[in-house]
Amino acid sequence: MTDPLSDFAGDDRAVSVTVGYVLTLAIGALLLSGVVIAVGGVIDAQTQRTVESELSVTGQTAVANLESADRLARAAEADRPGSEGAVTVTVDADLPTRIAGRGYRIEINSSAVVVRTERPDVRIEIPHAATGDVSETTVRGGPIRISYAVADEDSESGTLEVTEQ
Repeated sequence: MTDPLSDFAGDDRAVSVTVGYVLTLAIGALLLSGVVIAVGGVIDAQTQRTVESELSVTGQTAVANLESADRLARAAEADRPGSEGAVTVTVDADLPTRIAGRGYRIEINSSAVVVRTERPDVRIEIPHAATGDVSETTVRGGPIRISYAVADEDSESGTLEVTEQ
């Protein structure tokens, strides 16, 4: 005589193996997604710090070149006897075209140089010590030219202008 419940015993083992397999896959997927999310957060934070650091260095380089052009312009103005003759000063700054693989903008005003990216949204402002007039402008990141010109004796002084190269 056969046990009537023995027919179902094999099915229980098959079901428990299938349930175990599905649970193992689900737990593995949860662990993997947790690792991906955690690593993504670390990468985003590292990218933010890298962009801030590179923007700071680039902004300081732009400020140093702007201040150099200002000093050269003042020296050239001082050498003009009786405010006669033309004065031209040009300083080229070879700034990177991209920061951490992203484009950026440089804003120049009378008191500071601001460098910024949109993704991630980072803005670094570095004050400058230029004493001459500085034309307010915004240029794309990359090589820039800082120029100062006084055409003749009718003009008392010029303005520092920043343009893209």
